Amino acid sequence: MTGVRGASHLLELARGLKAADTGGWREPALRAAIEGFGWQWQDTDAGPLLLRGTEPEAAGGAPRLRPTGRFEKDYAHGGEEYVGLYVPVGPPDTSAAGKAQAFRTAAETLTEEFGRAPIMGVYGDPGPFYDSVPTWGGPFLRWRERENTLELRAGEHGPELLLQPTDPVENWFWRQGHGELNALGGFFGTRRDPANAGLSFPGGWRTDDWDVFSRSLGAFLHTLPAETHALGIELDLGFHALVPGTRGPIVFHLICGERLEIVYDTEELGESSTDPRSFGWIPHTTRPAALDHWLESPYHSGDFGAGEVDGRALATMMVDTLRGLGVGSPKDLSLTDHAQRIGDYDVEYYGLTLRENP
Repeated sequence: MTGVRGASHLLELARGLKAADTGGWREPALRAAIEGFGWQWQDTDAGPLLLRGTEPEAAGGAPRLRPTGRFEKDYAHGGEEYVGLYVPVGPPDTSAAGKAQAFRTAAETLTEEFGRAPIMGVYGDPGPFYDSVPTWGGPFLRWRERENTLELRAGEHGPELLLQPTDPVENWFWRQGHGELNALGGFFGTRRDPANAGLSFPGGWRTDDWDVFSRSLGAFLHTLPAETHALGIELDLGFHALVPGTRGPIVFHLICGERLEIVYDTEELGESSTDPRSFGWIPHTTRPAALDHWLESPYHSGDFGAGEVDGRALATMMVDTLRGLGVGSPKDLSLTDHAQRIGDYDVEYYGLTLRENP
């Protein structure tokens, strides 16, 4: 399943993590739990490493415990001395596509065992407790419980299993809802599931600055195909724009599953439209769009897989097009109806800074 380990080993590990007695995330109980896994506790300056003897090591190295340090202590209110046990489970693969596939395979195995994750999404910068997000993407699936939560998450070298106390990470997330620029990125999706009882999550942030919006959009797009493929989902987003002299047409349509492609529709723009090719759009007559869009648009961005997206270039092309159309501000943009539903998940697109039409 995961190259180094296999489905049976992953399930044994996941079951063991879910059943572990973490004792309020204090050291004595955690040492006993670690001993139960047959691991050896080794203290380092960054926190304990957990050595697995003759067991082959995953690409991300040894399991580790995260101490409650200066970034974590403001959100850990139950006396937790540690806020996470991280166990790399991915095979050795250096490509974004390979890491995304390893995550997808692990996700399918865990979903078959534990059911659909009540929470899924993508961490943008900053991640929980102000971590940097892995360069290949930040997908996660979260099986939430009252005291502890099991999460399949992206590590720099591939997927990791994370067992964490539920409250600290949710406290961190909630307190990012202060509306400041770049407070949150990525997206966050929840299902109507009893496991999510009492869950709160923050509202998003908006900007009227095209440069701020372009940077956030570029970061959102840059790793998107790896993330959607890893999660086994497809994004289907139409972008309305308040172009002067129009009723706010759908200007762009984005699809991203295994590949990302954006189309640009000029049909309702009339004289507002400048030559799309000057911004980098590819005419359908030169090369047809590769993916199926519900807009029959004459121009597209080209299609890109995991590790192939230049997010900054795509965002610049979209923003320059909007400014060329006379759109006054990113606050004049919105998403099409039902854009914030992915299957049975309700989704907040923090990194896009946009919501569906009211």
